[in-house]
Amino acid sequence: MKRLKPYTEDFRTAISFLNSSNQRIALFKNYCTVQGLRPRKFGLDMDVRWNSTYLMLKHLLPYKEVFHVFITSNYGSTLLTAQHWYVAEQIMIFLELFYNSTVVLSGVYYPTAPLVLHYMLDMAEHLQNAERDANFRMIATPMKLKFLKYWEKIPLIYSYAFILDPRAKMKGFFNVLELLSKATRCIYSVYYGDVKDKLYRLFAKYEQKFGAVRSQRVSVPSTHTGKTKQAWGMIFGGPGESPIGSPSSSSTPSAVSELKAYLDSDPVTCYEESFGILLWWRDHKLTYPILSIMARDIMSVPASTVSSESCFSCTSRILEDRRRRLLPEHVEMLTCIKDWEQGARREQHTPEELDLDLEEAFKNLFLDEQGKGSGSGGTAGGGPGG
Repeated sequence: MKRLKPYTEDFRTAISFLNSSNQRIALFKNYCTVQGLRPRKFGLDMDVRWNSTYLMLKHLLPYKEVFHVFITSNYGSTLLTAQHWYVAEQIMIFLELFYNSTVVLSGVYYPTAPLVLHYMLDMAEHLQNAERDANFRMIATPMKLKFLKYWEKIPLIYSYAFILDPRAKMKGFFNVLELLSKATRCIYSVYYGDVKDKLYRLFAKYEQKFGAVRSQRVSVPSTHTGKTKQAWGMIFGGPGESPIGSPSSSSTPSAVSELKAYLDSDPVTCYEESFGILLWWRDHKLTYPILSIMARDIMSVPASTVSSESCFSCTSRILEDRRRRLLPEHVEMLTCIKDWEQGARREQHTPEELDLDLEEAFKNLFLDEQGKGSGSGGTAGGGPGG
């Protein structure tokens, strides 16, 4: 973002110029109406938050023509050029994957651990493509080195979670490592064997602890749905294509290890977004009584720290100047009750700093809605970061 600051700074200047005058806001509103566009203001980003820069450009680019003409006519000198708009569009396209990944991996109502390898692959290929672009090579190469510094050694928990997604198993895991290897030029052949060996060791510990829960095997038919056809199509070679070389599902958990039977069976091959991994394991807990417990534990590991950070934010609102003599037990009770109430309404973890709320702040700046973006006709520096 520092390398691109000369361009983004000019956009900040232009937006501040528009937002700082009620008269200019009114003129811009009329001009948008004449051009057949819904009038709006634009939020300023925070230069220390790249996601806000993405949102600023995302909402500004659809108004490229009218905004460019208005600023050029009223600013007094040429502030924004065709090169500025080209760079803005490229920045937005480049940051879009990182923004979407952040939003998805910060989710709290679905397992995020099995999604990490999907987005690792997307980012690796994204950076590889950016390296081939002369305009982004100087930016993408250091980013790729930083990416590999943290993610060349894939944490085992995310590999376990990916394998325990019934649409992937070992075949999908092998394929995703092959694709990662091509994108990053890292060798994962040893890692593949290491993951498989440690996965069996982990299951042996679960088997030792929960062996008593094993019940008679009962076959439960599953409803086949999935994540995205495009993501799985990239791994398996086609959205509706079964993995080539997958062993037939003839193993019996009662005769051999549940884990071996699971890995030897055919992956689920329907890839709709409505697929619920936890529901699939719940439906198959009689077939895999111990493995389903292990899968539940692994799937519960979040990919981000949003939940814990939100918990601290919640606690800071409980312990305040007028309530600072609460016992630790009472703080724990109040925190849990508040969390359970929000959970019942599906409203957990939505503090102001989350990207979804940040996007709403940039989105709701239309000038034709009472109370959204218009206020008293526009205030100086209106919008996020103003």
